[in-house]
Amino acid sequence: MALGGVIRGTTTTLRTPTEEDLAAYARWMADLRVRRIASIWHEPAMPDTWKERLKEQTKEKDNVLWSIEAGGRLVGMTRLGWGWEPHRDSAHVDQFILAPDEWRKGYGSDAALALHRYLFDYLDLRRVALELHADNAAARRICEKLGYVEFGRGHEVYYRDGAHVDQLWLLMERAAWDERWGAEHREYAPLGTRTVPGSVSHPKPQAKDGEREERENT
Repeated sequence: MALGGVIRGTTTTLRTPTEEDLAAYARWMADLRVRRIASIWHEPAMPDTWKERLKEQTKEKDNVLWSIEAGGRLVGMTRLGWGWEPHRDSAHVDQFILAPDEWRKGYGSDAALALHRYLFDYLDLRRVALELHADNAAARRICEKLGYVEFGRGHEVYYRDGAHVDQLWLLMERAAWDERWGAEHREYAPLGTRTVPGSVSHPKPQAKDGEREERENT
């Protein structure tokens, strides 16, 4: 799976990328506001090069790419890699980028929560990891809300504006996810057979006798 399917949040949708998305991808990777706070997917290039990159992405077995939509428009992208064979029980978020004009609208939080519901609730992964620039305050708030914890730090990895910036290594275990989010309604039935402590079952409402007869006769 190299191009992601559909994952729906409350205000955002993660969907399969298309060639029509590539012009926006190219703008974001060249935008200094993005490059300042995030690891980009590829360096800026001509349209044919971006088409070739998307074509190569479809062949990848170790990572997956999604475009992020909100209100019917493209607002971001995310790409993650799977853990090592044979278990494939972990993932690493390589890129999570929002268009600068769409910042501070809650799309990052919504898309991140929807993605992690898919990873933990549906795929039943054991852990998810990522790296952040230490001065990316918005991303740090999202990660803290989700339940990530810092497990490592690269000191003075980046240099800009006359100062060094650390790199943070963050990790979320499934137990932390279950403790924080397991009691809430789950959009996905688990792919595995794991029973989640504290999870809530939401049975479908039963039809009344008259409604049942009407359905059976239609």
